[in-house]
Amino acid sequence: MKIRKQTYSLDQYLKLMKDETIRSDQDCQRLSGQWNCNMVNELIFTVLTDNYIPPVILGEETVNGITREYIIDGLQRSSSLFLFRYGNTRITKSLDEYSVSYQRKILDESGNPIRDEHNEILWETASCDIRNKTYGQLPEELKIRFNGYQMEVAVHQNCDQTEISKLVRKYNNHVSMNSAQKSFTYLDAFAREIREIIQNRFFMDIYTCSRNDRKNGTLERLVGDMVLICNYPEQYRKEATQGFKWLNENGYINDFTGINGLLTRLMDSINPTKEIRTLFNSKHPHILVAAFRKFTESGHEDKEYGKFLEWFINGGKETEIDGTAWDAIGINRSSRDANIVRSKVDYMVALMERYFGEIRKAA
Repeated sequence: MKIRKQTYSLDQYLKLMKDETIRSDQDCQRLSGQWNCNMVNELIFTVLTDNYIPPVILGEETVNGITREYIIDGLQRSSSLFLFRYGNTRITKSLDEYSVSYQRKILDESGNPIRDEHNEILWETASCDIRNKTYGQLPEELKIRFNGYQMEVAVHQNCDQTEISKLVRKYNNHVSMNSAQKSFTYLDAFAREIREIIQNRFFMDIYTCSRNDRKNGTLERLVGDMVLICNYPEQYRKEATQGFKWLNENGYINDFTGINGLLTRLMDSINPTKEIRTLFNSKHPHILVAAFRKFTESGHEDKEYGKFLEWFINGGKETEIDGTAWDAIGINRSSRDANIVRSKVDYMVALMERYFGEIRKAA
């Protein structure tokens, strides 16, 4: 099949959709509306800032001399832009970047352009907060930019419906980023350091991970959580993106190299029994690492932390601190809830103080 490449203005492309020259109802294609508000917001922002969107893939069928084009890949992008242009879709508040700069003419009180001594129109730079706005509420200059955006299209020619269905299956045979993988993209300044940390033997010998944790972004998110809860606990968030954005702008290389060294020390202090490894599941490593960091300031030998954890799993966690035992903290809430995570770190630190101050001495 020959592939024809062409470029439309977005206004042309959406009008072809509206006229059903470009069809969005191929039999095997997913229905539109699969994207959430955040994804739609980012797409519209990309268009308004004239950034790159991958080409839309079409399949062209000719029956009895009549040619139709069906969207094979890019339906969610196309339908989202269509609804913003023609369906009164509103950009929501949940937008990472929301200020769009543009140039506009300087007008007088009558709305006429002001000119200089050479009769040239005077211009100024303005910005628009696009949150909560529909297409109709955009400044005229941004409407023009939206309509003029260059939409790249690749057309598979001379197809029948069977071939188009195969192409739909081929182009849509992929998995989108999950929340952990997307959050990691906000830590780009320290991505290399994080990838080095997840090679630490801790993640093979101590951490109890599933087979997929190394490819689904869990380990990268866990390292980011460790850095935050150890160094900047008030910046830790249940949803990692906000905390990671802050860390990307305010963190230091030493925050990450320090965690790598801390994990090595922790691994050397622990006897990796089945019970200990079970404790280091996906819910608790950042909490236990933060507690170990506090422990390293106590003056005790690292091996003592391993003995503390053995006591902890053999009944110590039933000890109440301020009337609450370990298993009762946040029992009906998400284990990633920021207040729960910080409360568990506080519990472990207080329990260590009691253990070394009272229980260990009594024993």
